[in-house]
Amino acid sequence: MFQVLCRSKHAHFFFLALLAISDSFLSLMYGPVIALDIIKDKLQILWLTRLYWWYVGPLLSLCQVSMTFSCYLIILATIERYLITQRSDCLKRFRRTRGLMALFMFLLSLLLRGTLVFEIQLDRNGDCTGISEYIPGLTDIVHTVWYGTVFRFYIRNIMTVFVPFFLLAYLNYRIVRTLRNQQRSVQMFRLSSDHKSKIRSATRLLVLIVCSYLLANVLNVLITLWEYVAFQSTQTQEAYVIYEACTDVISVLYVLVCATRLFVYISCNKEIRDAMKDQLCSTKKRKKLSEVSDTPTKQW
Repeated sequence: MFQVLCRSKHAHFFFLALLAISDSFLSLMYGPVIALDIIKDKLQILWLTRLYWWYVGPLLSLCQVSMTFSCYLIILATIERYLITQRSDCLKRFRRTRGLMALFMFLLSLLLRGTLVFEIQLDRNGDCTGISEYIPGLTDIVHTVWYGTVFRFYIRNIMTVFVPFFLLAYLNYRIVRTLRNQQRSVQMFRLSSDHKSKIRSATRLLVLIVCSYLLANVLNVLITLWEYVAFQSTQTQEAYVIYEACTDVISVLYVLVCATRLFVYISCNKEIRDAMKDQLCSTKKRKKLSEVSDTPTKQW
């Protein structure tokens, strides 16, 4: 998918190509981070539990970075699509700096979410041994005002939850509205029918990607708002069960969206679908040619 989307003739899918890589990484990490957590609790194997607690902190941090990076890539792709629909003069300048913007977004994601690795530690669970020997806890830095409250609670949530959600909702609305206005005007008639079809198809693809992101993150926004308004109420005996279940559903929804995004690419965009077919056909041809070349010829 990355090779297909990064070809020069598909340069307008640059951010989606990077998004495909980020989604693939996150989908692969679902097993070690989430699934193995359930498996270790069911099997009650000591070495498996110790292995899980040994790697889960850094891996969970990388998953959070990947989730945030994917979100920022969707924002960049949506901005590019908005500039295309607006026929903006800034489009060429925007495309020249796509690599730098993607790098900046990755570094920003690393700054906002990568520090999670310094927030988790393993504490001894009293005199317990075996499976219950250690329990996850928070490091001292989390309890400081500047990091724990200002950065971790306010800056991180605003930059990774609220700003992306409402910005994408706004851009999505503007793109759809612009396309509707263009269909009623003479602007679209100046383009060839094939070009118009490609624009509509690419825009429809991105609108669907953004909509799936928004739907998957509605619950995340609501839970974060709940934490902002009344965090202590989330820790009560009655509410904590609901709170914990909602956070688990948020993780599953996000991984599900990442895992199904490839099918969205192929089903919603003919250009990507044709490129994938060409790629698969060329791969099969190369394989057949290599088999023919490896076959020994008869000696007469």
